[in-house]
Amino acid sequence: MLQIGKELSSGRYDVLIVGGGITGIAIAREAAERGLSVCLVEKNDFGGATSASTSKLIHGGLRYLENFEIGLVRESLAERRILGLAASHLVKPLPFMIPVLPWSKPGKLILRTGLYMYDALSYDRNRDVPEGHQIPGSVSLSEREVQAVDPMIASIAKGALLYYDYQSLHPERLTLAFLKSALQKGAVFYNHTEATGFIVEEAGGRRNLQGAEVRDTITGKTATIRAGITINASGPWMDLVLGLADRKSETKLSRSTGIHFLTKPLFKHNNAVLFRTRSGRHFFVVPWEGFSLIGPTDRPYTKHPDELRPGQDDFDQLFEDINDTLPGAPLTRDMIVDIPIGIRPLIFSGKSTYKASRRYEILDHESKGLHGLISVAGGKWTTSRQLGEDVMTLALSKLPDPGNVMNVNTGELPLFGSPGFGNPDDIYIDFSLKNFSTEGISPEVHRHLISMYGTEHTRILEYVHKKKALAKPVSDRFPTKDIMAQVLFSVEHEGARTVSDIIRRRIALGTYGLPTEKELLAVAQLAAPLLKWNQTEVRRQVKEALAEYPTELMGGKAQGPAGSRTTAKKSARTAAKKAVKKSVKKTAKKAARKTGKKTSKKAARR
Repeated sequence: MLQIGKELSSGRYDVLIVGGGITGIAIAREAAERGLSVCLVEKNDFGGATSASTSKLIHGGLRYLENFEIGLVRESLAERRILGLAASHLVKPLPFMIPVLPWSKPGKLILRTGLYMYDALSYDRNRDVPEGHQIPGSVSLSEREVQAVDPMIASIAKGALLYYDYQSLHPERLTLAFLKSALQKGAVFYNHTEATGFIVEEAGGRRNLQGAEVRDTITGKTATIRAGITINASGPWMDLVLGLADRKSETKLSRSTGIHFLTKPLFKHNNAVLFRTRSGRHFFVVPWEGFSLIGPTDRPYTKHPDELRPGQDDFDQLFEDINDTLPGAPLTRDMIVDIPIGIRPLIFSGKSTYKASRRYEILDHESKGLHGLISVAGGKWTTSRQLGEDVMTLALSKLPDPGNVMNVNTGELPLFGSPGFGNPDDIYIDFSLKNFSTEGISPEVHRHLISMYGTEHTRILEYVHKKKALAKPVSDRFPTKDIMAQVLFSVEHEGARTVSDIIRRRIALGTYGLPTEKELLAVAQLAAPLLKWNQTEVRRQVKEALAEYPTELMGGKAQGPAGSRTTAKKSARTAAKKAVKKSVKKTAKKAARKTGKKTSKKAARR
């Protein structure tokens, strides 16, 4: 039975990884799958910060074509397909509209050409992909067709373009799927554990990095982790961590922040929309769980990463961009329920952070006279698996005695909890609803658990079998989402050590915006016996979890999802369930008409 989290202890491993975002965890998976012993330390929690504060997209990066980064786009599109096959319960197709606005640059002709190239670069997008998850090529929409989708957009658009990418439903759970895949192979993970210094030994005029001294930031316990190779995958902290080993290092990051607004839904349809602002910036409006996720911004950041918090300037830029672009200025402050923020760790290039490449860089410090250390900078969520593979190729050449290394291609392996590589999740959902029906668990809650945990959701149901009270919703505002059993599972088997760990990166509650104090108290009280919290600590945990939300910039009240904004006659849940299938069919038929084909199947095969 898998269990994340064990008492910190000293040890020796083949690979030590500093940083537990998706980059570090993807590297850990690659190492563990090859049979190497791996230890990863993360100063905060797994998959937090930048890894969680995303647009929830697994995408090729259409706008990177503007910078002629053809290789990056192709790599991203290839990895998009792999993630969809490896975790079909967490990664789904999503239609995107690009309205052609009077001020749009580039114009429609260039945009259309770019999408033709995007289609060509994703030539294998449907290879081995189940029918329900296949996506057609891009098409143009007339003004009348845009009007049928959204009259508000049609009032400012001269037609639109429609294409597809994928959505990451719960990036926090997808990160844990990577982590648990490594855990299965024996990797060791410590969260809330900081590298306080590197072990550097000199012999024969050669400086060798042998591991790190680490400290548990909650208990204060220290340990020594030695390793054949150490990988600095600390993201926005990369150059600061590097300074622990080399104070004279000239490697510097160019950090930029990106915020999103999580809001009540702006649109009634289930298409994501990519808008270009009058100033040349862009933002997405992405439908997610009954909300709209809007962003991101891109602003240079010069403070310490530990001080990160959305500021008034971040807020004003996005708020003004939205209301200046959309007719009627539809967004009001009280519609905003959360403002996630992350830092992009970009290698300094002299360019603006908006135009800087998102390609990752792997730095071998041997060229600077420091052996045994590799650092990683840049990158994007979508290409994290390939990044991990590339890092391990270099690391294996550096390990003094790697032993019997297995030849593994993770591009053909399912992630933990997946119903199988290339297997559609809808078949598994039907199977689970029929065979694992549990008293006290509605079909809606059951589906939610599958979407979060995949095949591992049965472990949550086991808690309910033992104690029916654990089927109670965590929040009355979201009665068909999380249940109390998930709280216990988070602590006992997923390494959650704070209330924030539980609500933001194990269950969904904290990702739906500001929780209520009552909800947090219920979570903290249930976790308290397991984490040995007294009532003073319970109250402190609740206070700290609430303080993470920038209420000074928002309406300041916990809110539920929109009740009936998705359609007039159907619930948001029903519409969301059918949206992808309906959109794929409509788009495939349109593509067929445009290309002179007679059936949507032929268009989809194209």
